[in-house]
Amino acid sequence: MRKHNRYLPPALKPTGRLNNSVVSHRRRKRSNAQTHGVFAEPLILPGEDPREFEALHAALIKEWTPSGPSEQSLVYGIADAMWRKRRSQEFVQAKAISNSMRPDHPAFDETRGLISFGYLMCRKPETAFVEYASQYLRADKIRYLNQKFPRQNFESIVEWAVAVAEEIKSDLLPGTPGFAALDPDRLDPATEALRTDIIKMHSFITTIHMREFLDDDLEQQERLDKRIARLIDDLIETKTRKQVLRQTSVDDKTNNRGHKGRS
Repeated sequence: MRKHNRYLPPALKPTGRLNNSVVSHRRRKRSNAQTHGVFAEPLILPGEDPREFEALHAALIKEWTPSGPSEQSLVYGIADAMWRKRRSQEFVQAKAISNSMRPDHPAFDETRGLISFGYLMCRKPETAFVEYASQYLRADKIRYLNQKFPRQNFESIVEWAVAVAEEIKSDLLPGTPGFAALDPDRLDPATEALRTDIIKMHSFITTIHMREFLDDDLEQQERLDKRIARLIDDLIETKTRKQVLRQTSVDDKTNNRGHKGRS
């Protein structure tokens, strides 16, 4: 079997994308390794870029220069654990963002919801209210807009949509806690302090409702850190043992030549 450290790619292109020939070469090499049972195919979920895993794996190969199936397997295991660790962190981030976009969640970002809905009312006046109001607005805001701007009071749907969007811009947004403070042109010491307090409070609320996921993530990170440390220890031990065996073999050959010379 050819040594796996010779499978290192020349480099990533400046664009950050892998050279197609390098990707193809890696796939052939990885397929050969799989045939001999060195390691399994990585679990790549929808939305994840397999090239990023390949780049991580290649960087670890460059760092550890594995020789032989046992070292290759350990390096691959390290890459797999690091990949899972990254996935766990991204899951928690995605969950936090998801909660901030749910009107029924305490961590909902009402400012962003109002801005998004106002934009959609301008872009899709025919369908925006029916399709998106419940996705971007709290129930009290939907009732408020329905009562203040009944559709039947407007001759055209465009006029109605413009009126709703203008109400969001001129009344609802400025009345949303923290919105004015987010405008750089309107910042002063008082509003800056308010902005900071609001951000801290929103972060606090998010943390409370993310605690279960954060605790799970911490446990996952600790498990993967231990796994990575154990794999690195095994890799170092394997390399050291091979080096000792090579040195012993060299010493034995030297001693044998010495005995033959004396005899």
